[in-house]
Amino acid sequence: REYWAHGLHADPWDNVWVTDLGRQVVMKFSRDGKLLMTLGTLDQSGESPKNFHQPSSVAVAPSGDIYVADGYGNWRVVKFSPDGKYLKAWGKKGSGPGEFDTPHGIAVDAKGNVYVAERLNNRIQVFDSEGRFLTQWPNYARADSIFITRKGQAYVGTGKGDNRIWFGDDPRKI
Repeated sequence: REYWAHGLHADPWDNVWVTDLGRQVVMKFSRDGKLLMTLGTLDQSGESPKNFHQPSSVAVAPSGDIYVADGYGNWRVVKFSPDGKYLKAWGKKGSGPGEFDTPHGIAVDAKGNVYVAERLNNRIQVFDSEGRFLTQWPNYARADSIFITRKGQAYVGTGKGDNRIWFGDDPRKI
């Protein structure tokens, strides 16, 4: 299979997380590059607790819980415990609350809320740590990426047609 490092995240403990879209895994590395954990099954796609279908992004909450945007084939978010145990998944293809069309970027705020940048639904959806829908921020053309600061403000990157970086509490409101 082809290596395709797609997402990159540094957790609160300075570990580096990489989503490998081509090999269907999410990997955790120490600061010095030692592989500490692999989520998913190498070179096997699927929709199960042990498989992804082209995972696009990963984020780690202050609690240590791990969230993966499994966005190119499964249209879901997958949650793992800090030690990599599968806990749950939510989402399906669609455009309603809790549904996704290419969940591409993912971030977690200091309270544990999960933010999902959806490329083809042109929005950000916000969930609590258990996957319950809280709100959405519409009208982000091809929302590709999201980062939440310690103060709860968001950076949202939008793609083709917009090509901007937005900043604020809900960046479209400022």
